[in-house]
Order: sequence, then C-alpha cells, then structure tokens
Amino acid sequence: MPIATDRRVVSSFDPFSEEFRADPFSHYARLRALGPVVWLEKHDIWVVHHHEQVKQVLTDWQRFSNAGGGGITNYFKEKNWRQPSIILEVDPPEHDRARRAMMRVLSATALKAMRAGFERVAGELVESALERGEIEAVEDLVRPFPMTVFPDAVGMPKLDREIMLIYGGMVFGAFGPRTPWYEQLLSRADEVSAWIDARCERGALTPDGLGAGLYAAADAGELTHAEAKLLVRSFLSAGVDTTIDSIGLCLRALAEHPDQWALLRDDPALARNAFEEATRYDSSSQSLFRTTTQAFEFAGQQLGKHEKVLVLIGSAGRDPAVWEEPDRFDIRRRVSHQVGYGTGIHGCVAQMMARLEGEVFFRALAARADRLDLTGPSVLRLVPGLRGLAQLPMKLTRKA
Repeated sequence: MPIATDRRVVSSFDPFSEEFRADPFSHYARLRALGPVVWLEKHDIWVVHHHEQVKQVLTDWQRFSNAGGGGITNYFKEKNWRQPSIILEVDPPEHDRARRAMMRVLSATALKAMRAGFERVAGELVESALERGEIEAVEDLVRPFPMTVFPDAVGMPKLDREIMLIYGGMVFGAFGPRTPWYEQLLSRADEVSAWIDARCERGALTPDGLGAGLYAAADAGELTHAEAKLLVRSFLSAGVDTTIDSIGLCLRALAEHPDQWALLRDDPALARNAFEEATRYDSSSQSLFRTTTQAFEFAGQQLGKHEKVLVLIGSAGRDPAVWEEPDRFDIRRRVSHQVGYGTGIHGCVAQMMARLEGEVFFRALAARADRLDLTGPSVLRLVPGLRGLAQLPMKLTRKA
C-alpha cells in the first residue's frame, strides 16, 4: 500500500525483479491504482504508468531529459561504461542534427527500396520453417529475420553477426541495477566494443547502405565523421534486439489467440495492424527512463532536480482509461495512439523500419501457414531493458 511521506506516494514495488518482469501487467494495474506518479523506495526513482502521464513525460524533454541516460544510471551524477549515444542520450540542440541525418537516411523512399529484400528473406525463412514443421520459433524463424535484414540494410558484412546480440545485451542490460549476469557480460566489454567499433568504420560498410548514407551526410557537413560513426553504432545497438523480441511476442500472441490468427491468415493485409496491436499488448520495450532537469510539481507530486523517472510504456498500453478491454488482444483494434515506440522528439527513430519488418514477416507467414500450434511452454528472457522470448516451441502447418 502507498505511504504518504512529504506528499509522496511511496511503494515497495521492484520493477526489476524477476517476479515483476515475468508478469508485469498485473503489477501495472496495481501501480495505476496508487496514482499517476509513485516513488519506488527500493531504487529511489519515480515511476509513471498511466497513458496520460507517460505521454506528458515523453513529450516534455525540457523537464524530463534524455541526457541523464536511458537506464537507471544517472549521467548527471556518474558516468556509464560507454560514450553516450548522440541520438538517444542527448537533448536539443545537439540532438537535432543527429536526428535529421537519421531521418533522412530512413526516408520513405529508402524504406520502399528495402521492402523487396525483406520480403525475400521472410519468405525463405517461413518456407524453411514449414518444411521442418516443428521448430523452436525464436531460433529457427524469429531471430534470423532481423539479424539478416537489418544489418544488410545498414551495410554490415555478413560475418559474426551474433556478436551484435551480446552488444545489445550490454546496452539494454544497463537499463536496470547491476546484477551478476550483467557484470559477467561486461567482462567482454572491451572485446565486443572493439568489434562493434571496427564494423562502424566507413570502410567496413557497403557503399549503398544506411551507414554509407550517414557518412555521406558527414561529407556534406551535416555531421562530423566521428558523429556518423556513432550513429551507425546506434543502429547496431538498438535496431536488432527490439525487433527480434517484438516479432517473437507477436507470434506468441497470435498462437495463443487462434481466433486472431484466423483473421490474419484469411486476410494477410491485417499484418501491419496485428504487429501494431502486439506492440500495445505485449511490447519488447516495456519502459524507458527520463531524468528531471529541475525541481517542479508534476501530477500532484513534488519532483526534485536530477531525479530518475521510470516511464512504463507497457502499462500505458494497458490503461483502461484509454483502451476498451485493454487486456484483450484484437488485431482489428484502432491503435493509432499507442506509445510502444515512445513519442515526441525522442521517439524511436527507426520505428518505421521496425514496423516494415513486422508487417513483412507476418504477411509472409499468413500467406503460407494455415495453423500455428504451440508444442510446449514459451520461456521468457528475464534480463533488464527488454521483454522477449528465449524459447517458443511451435508446429507450423502449411496452407493447402
């Protein structure tokens, strides 16, 4: 129960515990009942969890800064293990040039040019899975798709891409408190960082990918070449894990709701909306952090300067004040105001590519598969930062 302390609503909830992360949605409902802003005493952080306050925080960068770091580490008070991202962990005006360059290389024209390649890879993977019938869907179907198409789009060579997942674990693992798992992962930080650094060099990239586009922006004087390299790094750190987890969670939701899978199977044009609804219903990105830049009152609570604010976008996606029957998975739902990719100037810069990947993947699956049957329990990957699946055993049956 909340305790009033100097007007604070205080709770003992631990959003980083395995119990919380295994079933966040029941905890979200209990948090929402406490009020719009709650102080989590275990970690000395604020948390917002209603759609209204989540959106307010994410669109008010002047008071809720990204420069304090995307995780629980407070960059205003201590340094992180790596140089901050110049797109994800800065505010205007420094943020503006980087985001303009990123948005230019991720234009609608560029995405349209990628589609045919995405469709080819998705079709091949689905055909292979259908030939096998019984698969471990994360390893055999879900993970290979973003691990192929996204680095290809950036312009990476095809060798040793699995190291990207280790790097992603280091980046997203920094979201929460330090754990023995994370400390062990960081023991490889020098090796993995050097690997990533080498593959962000201009000479390591193909001349026709997104990375080359960023270096071209540097040639034109929009960025420095050092900044272009850091933006390529941002692509490689943030563009793979999130999409793998989002596609896996959507696939599980469809398998667990045969009526919704039947709708998609019979009308593959619903693929885009199915992926959008899954992002509301059970997203890989359940939460973000912001850091206050000043002391002020917000939603009835007094926030101090340089305090961390945990933003539960997964809870906003289940807020009954916004969504009718929020715990129901419905691929025909209108989800135009979901915030699974964030919102405001720091909303996910590559969200249109993620949406394209999800649409192409589920169109390919719906066009070819008749049945999705779970053959065993799914297993969550309980690490900080992202929500995803470690295992999803399935049987796929081909359409007649």
